Order: sequence, then C-alpha cells, then structure tokens
Amino acid sequence: MNTRMYRLPVGVDCLSNQGKVRISGPCGVVVFDSSSKLYRKGNILIFLPKLTKYYSSIFTQAVLGVVLGYTIELNLKGIGYRVSKEKGELILYLGYSHSIILEIPKEITVTLDKKIFSLMSANYGLLQNFATKIRSYRLPDSYKGAGVLYNNEIVNCKQGKKN
Repeated sequence: MNTRMYRLPVGVDCLSNQGKVRISGPCGVVVFDSSSKLYRKGNILIFLPKLTKYYSSIFTQAVLGVVLGYTIELNLKGIGYRVSKEKGELILYLGYSHSIILEIPKEITVTLDKKIFSLMSANYGLLQNFATKIRSYRLPDSYKGAGVLYNNEIVNCKQGKKN
C-alpha cells in the first residue's frame, strides 16, 4: 500500500473528517476536500493511499499559508483611480461612471494606501481568485499602462501612432 508522510511544523494542527482536511495555524484556517485517509502520529501525518500530485501541492500550499500567510499587492495606475474600504466591502473607482463594490471574503484581510493595496490570507487559491477578479475590472492598457497591476508588474506599452 502506498503512503505519503508529512511532518507538521510547530503550531500547526491538522484534522480530517468525512473527506475534508482542516489545517489550522497562527495565520488562519484552510479547509479542502481530499479522498485520502489521514492518520496522525505526533507531528507526522500519514496519508493512505498516496496523495496525487494535485492534493499534495494543495496540502503543502495550505501548510505554508497557515504558517506564513500569503500576500498579493495590487497597484492602481491611472488618473482618478482610487480604492476604499467600508464595512467589509471594497469600493473601487476605476474611471467608470459608477463605483465597483466587491464584498471582501472573511478569510482575506485588506490594507489600503492611496493607490496601493495588499490582500492577505492563508488560503492561496481564494486570494488569487479575488485578486484576479479585482484586476479583471480594469486590465492594464496596452498604450498607457493604466489599470490594476500586480506589484512589480511591467507592462510593455505599444508605440503610438506615427506621423
């Protein structure tokens, strides 16, 4: 029978119940589905049968997330682009005639500056989906580079019309 063993870091707890694995640590809690059986001996976890590569990467991502946490920084580049936060909602002003209101998931914390804001969470998949959703409202322009950009993202701007 194939098995896979993992050593849990200090301060991380892992529980398995009815096909769901719950990993908790200092930075939060991550829950994901798994078809493997989980046995625990001290701080060593044994999965039966062996995890597929997909579940193995999800498990290691979850452990890293609850120990260190994940952060994504987004920059607003453009005239009049702003962001604000009120009562669990993120309000984006991206040059449209209306503001865009997004509900912030409970697992994500948002810190704001004027044109830079960062998203932090223990769940990397949820964090990446939320950042992509925000970015989809105003992708970077190919001529001026204005829009919602990831931190340190370089936009190759096209050359304008030649006379």
